[in-house]
Amino acid sequence: MEAGSTHFLLLEFPLLAAKASGDAALAFARTIPGFDHTALADNKGRLCIPLEQAGFAQDALAELWAVLRERPGSTMSIDGTAVDWEAFTSTLRIQECAKLHINDAHCISKYGWDWGCVFLSHIVPQESSGKTLEQSRLTEKLQNDVKSLRLLTCPYFSLKKLEVKIDSFCRDSASVMAIFHREAPVQSLPSKATTNTAKSVQPVVQPARYADVGGLDDVVLALREVVELPLRHPEVMQRLGITPFRGCILFGPPGCGKTLLARAVASESGAAFMPVSGPELVTKWHGESEEKLRELFKRAQESQPAIIFFDEIDAIAQARSSSESLRFDAKFTAQLLTLMDGVYDLGDVFVLAATNRLDLLDPALLRPGRFDSVITIPKPDRAGCENILRIHADKLPLENGIDLAELASGLVGFTGADIAYLVRWAAHAALRRQFPLPELLNRQGQLSSDILKSLIVTKEDFAMALAQLRNRAEIIRSEESTYGRLAAD
Repeated sequence: MEAGSTHFLLLEFPLLAAKASGDAALAFARTIPGFDHTALADNKGRLCIPLEQAGFAQDALAELWAVLRERPGSTMSIDGTAVDWEAFTSTLRIQECAKLHINDAHCISKYGWDWGCVFLSHIVPQESSGKTLEQSRLTEKLQNDVKSLRLLTCPYFSLKKLEVKIDSFCRDSASVMAIFHREAPVQSLPSKATTNTAKSVQPVVQPARYADVGGLDDVVLALREVVELPLRHPEVMQRLGITPFRGCILFGPPGCGKTLLARAVASESGAAFMPVSGPELVTKWHGESEEKLRELFKRAQESQPAIIFFDEIDAIAQARSSSESLRFDAKFTAQLLTLMDGVYDLGDVFVLAATNRLDLLDPALLRPGRFDSVITIPKPDRAGCENILRIHADKLPLENGIDLAELASGLVGFTGADIAYLVRWAAHAALRRQFPLPELLNRQGQLSSDILKSLIVTKEDFAMALAQLRNRAEIIRSEESTYGRLAAD
C-alpha cells in the first residue's frame, strides 16, 4: 500500500438472465457504491470499489459474495490479482493497521511474536510441544499471511527483515528468545498452518458420565444412537447403506440437563470435544467471525472424530429475513448452513447444539442433512426426580430415616438444576443450623473430624430448602409476568 496510491477491489459475475429483473444478486449489487452500469451491455455485473470505501461496504459485499461465489464465472480481485474472501478481509486489516502507524515500534506486537509486523504476531515459531520449527517449515507457516502483506505492498513491512529474523531464530532460538518472545503470546485463534491434534485443540471440559444424568434414560439412548454409534461401529452404517446424522439439537427448558448431556458425550464418546459460545466468535472485524467458524470446522476435521458443541445456539443462528440480511447472526447462520449442508465431506465430525428457543432458529438449520435430529428433553417425572435427587444427594451426610422417594414427590415440575439447587441449599441449611457463620469464620485452623461428623442433613433442612426453592420460583414467575406486561404495553 504505497503512499498516495489507490487500490481497487473488482468483483465481476455473469448474469443469470439477460434482463435485470431475473437476477436478485444483480438487484442487490446495484445498491452498492461502485456498481458499473456499463458492464450490463456485456451481460455482466461489475463492482469496482477503492479499498478505502470497500471497508465501509464490507457487510453488503459479504452478503453479495456469499451468493456469487457459488455462481460459475464470478471473480474477486485486488489490483488485478485474484483473491478469495479471506485474502480480501486480510488486506482490509493490513490497511487499517497501516493507518495507525506512528513509528517502528508500532510494528512490534506487545502480546505476540516480534516478526516486525503486528499482522504476523499471532504466528508462533514453535510446535505445540515447544520444539522450534525448521527454517523451511517456519517460512511456509508465514507464507500465506505474507502473501496478503505483499498484495498491498504495505510500506512498513520488510520481507528482508522478516527473513533475517527467521534465520536468526532458527540458528539459535535460545539466545534470541528474549528478543522475539517479549511476553507470552496471546492467541484468540491458533495459527492457520498449525497442525492440531485432538489433545491440543480439546478444551478442558468438566467431566460427566451418563450415570450422572438422572431421569433421562430414553434421551441418553437416543443421543448415543446418533452420536456414538457411527463413531464406534461405522460398519453398521455401511451395511445399511446410510450416512450418519450430521448434527443434533438438544431442546428443552433451562436447567433440564442439555449441557450436562453434552459433557457426558464429551467424556464417554472418546471424540475430541470443541465447545463454542457465541461471544468467542464475535470480533470487531467484518467477516472474521465467519472465518473463525470455518477455522473451527477445519480444526475439527483435523482432529476427527470430533464433536462441535454450540450452547444456546439461538443466540447466534436466528431466523433470517431479507430486511435483516446484514446482521452478524444472519451472516453467521449462512456460513454455518454452508459448512453443514453436505457439500463438503466433514468425515467423523458431529455438530451438537442446545437451545430452549427452537422457534428462533433458522428453519434451514433444521432440515435433514444439517441438524437431522431434534431431541426433546422434558422436565423429569416423579421417578426421574427421585433418580436425580439420589444422584445429587449421594455424598450428603443424611440423617437416618430420610425418605428420598417421599421428598421427590414434591419436586414434580422442577428441573434437574432445581433439584441440584435444593440439595446444595439443604446442605447450607444444615451448616447454618449447627454453626452460626460468624462463629465458623472466627475459628482458627481446620475443623476437627468430630465437629465435621456432627454435620448431618435432616428432613427439616430439606423442608427449608424446598420452601426456598418454591419461593425462588415464585419470584421468577412474578418478574417474568411483570416484564411480559411491560413489553405488551
